[in-house]
Amino acid sequence: MCGRFSLSSNLEELQKEFSNEIFGNFPAKYNISPGQSPVVISLKKNNFYLNKIHWGFKVPKLGKLVINARSETITEKPLFKNLLLQNRCLIPANSWFEWDNEKKPYLIKHKKNDIIAFAGLQRIEKNEESSFVIITADAGKDLKKIHNRTPLVINKENFLFWLGNDYEKACNFLKPINANEYTFYPVSPKVGKISNDNISVTEQYHEKESQLNLFSN
Repeated sequence: MCGRFSLSSNLEELQKEFSNEIFGNFPAKYNISPGQSPVVISLKKNNFYLNKIHWGFKVPKLGKLVINARSETITEKPLFKNLLLQNRCLIPANSWFEWDNEKKPYLIKHKKNDIIAFAGLQRIEKNEESSFVIITADAGKDLKKIHNRTPLVINKENFLFWLGNDYEKACNFLKPINANEYTFYPVSPKVGKISNDNISVTEQYHEKESQLNLFSN
């Protein structure tokens, strides 16, 4: 699954990556969690549009937020299949976090691109507020050592295909990412608390050094 990610890039950087058409004010966020409202990019009348919307679909029957959609079953699930037709979106990010089997957190990011774009779906809730989910796929190779799922990432050259009106072409991108293009490293356990929203949660964590610092104070 994808339950935490970061986006500290500013508007100018997003404009270079996506389009000069997008505008909006948003703070740097290093520890974005479900229930928060990060920026999302969609296409309206052939123009890129940036908005801050709620992460997670409210599903009363489940009693919890639905934050991810599995790419393998997205065309079958009633909650998602109609949204896939015309409510696709992109969620800008610099990295995402996953916890391994020992509950140790890792930051995962692209080796070359500072900004990546998760594939997502958005909808209007009963309270008229917009919300989104992140589409996930099977993890490959080394990434699978951390977690068996990753976000589905759309490459820059395919942004318009994913957001556009060609449903069949968009469905071609419902496949796992190339794990060779990504790197990862351990981060501090403090990323587990959403109140810890600063650059330190994205820095590489050395457990032995941390313990030495603890005993030296």
